[in-house]
Amino acid sequence: MSNCTKCGAVLETGSAFCPSCGTPVTLSTRSSPSAPTPVQRGSRPGGITVLTILEGIASFVMLLGGAALLVLSAFLGAGGWDLIPEEELAEAFKEIPWASTFGSVPILAITTAFLTGIGIVLLIVAVVGFIMMWGLWSGKSWARIITMILAVISVISGIFSLPGSLVTILVNVIIFYYLTRPRIKVYFQ
Repeated sequence: MSNCTKCGAVLETGSAFCPSCGTPVTLSTRSSPSAPTPVQRGSRPGGITVLTILEGIASFVMLLGGAALLVLSAFLGAGGWDLIPEEELAEAFKEIPWASTFGSVPILAITTAFLTGIGIVLLIVAVVGFIMMWGLWSGKSWARIITMILAVISVISGIFSLPGSLVTILVNVIIFYYLTRPRIKVYFQ
């Protein structure tokens, strides 16, 4: 139901003129019964705040780990390996069954490159984690979708490492379930 813009009388649905004053009814005064009401985005749910804080902590730890590995590899690349003679390393690697094939490879260079690579990967994952943290905090729908995808991937990978990953599987199932709740979906619209 709507009211006349001139006299305020109640207009019947579909009427062309106000029954009280005769003013023509325009489209703006007619109420559209089929028009959907826009969903109001509420405040951030507590679970999203917890997920965001945990994502931030994990990203910060990865940032520190990546930076530490890069500093270590720079130290070792600049001569830090002199603390351990290369001959001792080569002998130690010969005694490890899976590493004995690396006897002729320059172990120091490979180890330094490996540490650098892992440090760079950790830094990239940390930056992506901070972006995800911002997306969850500000209610971006892509952050919700990516978090759900990562939860499914974690559950699937956890199945292959049972029984030790039961807690991981359970936590990710709860996260996925939580992110599919209607009131949580509304926050991310």
